[in-house]
Amino acid sequence: MKQIVVVLCFVFCGSIYLNAQDIHYTQYFAGPINLNSAYTSFYKGTQRYTLQNKTQWRSVTVPFKTLSASFDMPIKKRNIKRDMFGGGISVNNDQAGDSKFGTTQMNFSFSYIRAFKNYQYISVGVQPGIAQRKIDYTALYFDNQWDGYSYNPALSNNEHFSKEKFFFFDFSVGLLWAKIKDKNNAIEAGMALSHLNKPKQSLFNNKDIRLDQKFLAHFNLKKEIKENLVICPGVLFMRQGTYNEIDLGSLIRYVQEPQEINYLSLFGGIYYRIADAFNLIAGVEYKNATVGISYDINASNLFPASRARGGLEISIIYIVDKSVKTYNKKVPCPIL
Repeated sequence: MKQIVVVLCFVFCGSIYLNAQDIHYTQYFAGPINLNSAYTSFYKGTQRYTLQNKTQWRSVTVPFKTLSASFDMPIKKRNIKRDMFGGGISVNNDQAGDSKFGTTQMNFSFSYIRAFKNYQYISVGVQPGIAQRKIDYTALYFDNQWDGYSYNPALSNNEHFSKEKFFFFDFSVGLLWAKIKDKNNAIEAGMALSHLNKPKQSLFNNKDIRLDQKFLAHFNLKKEIKENLVICPGVLFMRQGTYNEIDLGSLIRYVQEPQEINYLSLFGGIYYRIADAFNLIAGVEYKNATVGISYDINASNLFPASRARGGLEISIIYIVDKSVKTYNKKVPCPIL
């Protein structure tokens, strides 16, 4: 039985979402620098704050909990060269399963954004970071703690583990192309490659166990189909090791107040994570704040146990804009 319980815990955690190696959100677009480092400072404003929280599988097991926060801002704009440098920081915490297998990471994001003719922009980003993974062995059950009648936590599990936590360095890069005519008409396409250094991941000092690189590609469109009504379809593809994920769907945005000073829009829609879940999404954008809420309706092989209940997620984005309104001399802002 030696180490088997721990291995089974990892297998269970890894079978649900993308090998359980990275944080995972339904509203991936609400955490832009977690999605792609090229999104760093790619917005209209001087400061951006984001917060995301997700709880899932409460109906099946000990709930998986994920919390993320980020901050990013333009560092330097060069008016003549029509380009900009940006920087940011993000912190993520994830806890999964009975063993409280947790990941805490801090990433630093940097971008270079160049404006071109015809409302086009290209951004490249890099994201170095540090992370810690840890596990609580005392929360696990072992057959040596069976006293013949029941489980007895006072008995020794007779197991010897190498370590309970480890740290590692991580590095990712991203690329983004966008054509943005205005707030309601835009197209974006990007890709990112994470874990370029394939950091070691073993709790048993096995140097051959490493974090798989992850390739990610995304496409988003905003198209005003009639006055005050905007359709926003999107596609996300991810591959990490032998695991693939495809998310596709669309939001519909109703712009109740188009004037920037009192901007107000309501949005809602549905995404489908292929072979896994239907995602219902709704939210509101008022002035410089956006609040979104989503719920995953499970449609995977776990359906008999979950009874379609997946996870609840909440996101908040707040942008501070203290820029001087002299558009004739400034670099065109990436997000209008």
